Amino acid sequence: MNRIYLSAFLSKYSLFIFFIFLAGFQNCSEKSRVADTPPDLSTLPDFSGKWQLEGEGNIVVIDIDKEAKIASFGEEKLVLEMDSLGVRLRPDDRENAIGYFLYSEIKDKTWIGTWDDRVVRLTRL
Repeated sequence: MNRIYLSAFLSKYSLFIFFIFLAGFQNCSEKSRVADTPPDLSTLPDFSGKWQLEGEGNIVVIDIDKEAKIASFGEEKLVLEMDSLGVRLRPDDRENAIGYFLYSEIKDKTWIGTWDDRVVRLTRL
């Protein structure tokens, strides 16, 4: 007897249940997050130019071109990946970034950030 009522209920309300599930899954689509969206380049402090990486045993110079979104690190070319908080420097042939610098840490002559999991300072040349 219970199977008859269950079968009648499911056949009668199956379309209604389907639309409930469909409406619930519409909100599950992936949307762009605000943190992933870089600000307009004109609103950022100027960080283009040559920077010396302090904290290394030898002198390392990074040449950053924010308009082209590239940097050179010796012979190695780096891609600039910008988000709402800062800049990641990633080699072309690697998936992970080797450096990250926050826009809020840019000063006239220095810029604090991370490089190979160490806190470092870039000094503008």
